[in-house]
Amino acid sequence: MNMKNELMSVADVNTLINAGRVLVIAGDEALFAKLDLGNWIGGTIPCFMDKEGAGINYTDVFVTDFTDVIANFSIKEYNAAEITTTMLTDRYSGGFSYLLLPAFSELHQTYALKSSEASTLFDIPIMGWITGVHLDLMGVKPPKVINGKTGVISGNKGLVLHCELKEGTHAEVDIVNIYQNTKADKIVFQEDSFSCSDCLINGTPANLADYYIANKLDLSLPLVADYSGAAINVCVQAVDEEKKEVSFFGPVLRGQEYSIAEPIDDLFGTFSNALPKDTSGLICSCNCMLNYVNIEMENKLLGDYRGPFTFGEIAYVLVNQTMVTLSLRET
Repeated sequence: MNMKNELMSVADVNTLINAGRVLVIAGDEALFAKLDLGNWIGGTIPCFMDKEGAGINYTDVFVTDFTDVIANFSIKEYNAAEITTTMLTDRYSGGFSYLLLPAFSELHQTYALKSSEASTLFDIPIMGWITGVHLDLMGVKPPKVINGKTGVISGNKGLVLHCELKEGTHAEVDIVNIYQNTKADKIVFQEDSFSCSDCLINGTPANLADYYIANKLDLSLPLVADYSGAAINVCVQAVDEEKKEVSFFGPVLRGQEYSIAEPIDDLFGTFSNALPKDTSGLICSCNCMLNYVNIEMENKLLGDYRGPFTFGEIAYVLVNQTMVTLSLRET
């Protein structure tokens, strides 16, 4: 797809903004103050996959320009009460919506826990990501979203670029996940949450933190559940031995059966081989920061797939340790 989806200087991005282009921008928070107002939404993150490979960048921003593939658009911001209600009704029936949510915010948790309950969620494609910061600044510098229309930077609002597509095309959201649900111990949670103490393991009551510690489990391996044939990951953030609690980057859901993914010897090779070969309709993608770290992607290239590394990916619902792609197809 012949469209801008790349790292660009602030000056070059301002040229696009002032030409009225419709953009999604990712970058370090300090750079957004240098951007002009216009038709764009932004999210904080300093790590990207560009044409030269993956890496950290504090001088440029990553830009996806949707202008030439859409017929109409709107930029809306939402609070936690609206993100799984009003946001869904605001979507164009013949289009897609690009969603940005600040990590660790109420919106992040609300969307993760409640979006799947909405009966209309899967009617219109939703792609997006959870904004973040450099991993060294977690807990120090809060992730943000930026409304390009107003210049307002916020840690407690969700931003959406709703796009209506030109006649004859439709959008498709897909994921690339190299981890699969296994025949290992089956873990079932008793409530929807971003953390867990007690659970059922193979049907027996157990403490999940004790289970991780006793078995010296690799925290880089996600929990994986089968959602109607799709493998969906939940990544472990930390195991607190004192509190006997495990925290996650995404929600575990009550009654869903999870297992810990099997180790993969050649992570980068496996991920590269899993990438769809046909990129003719590809518009953009985002990838998980944990993939960047665990698969050791720094300075490596993933073919035509470009975009930010994020604190969570959105393919209708929140997913982790996954790459999400948005493509256009002829109807």
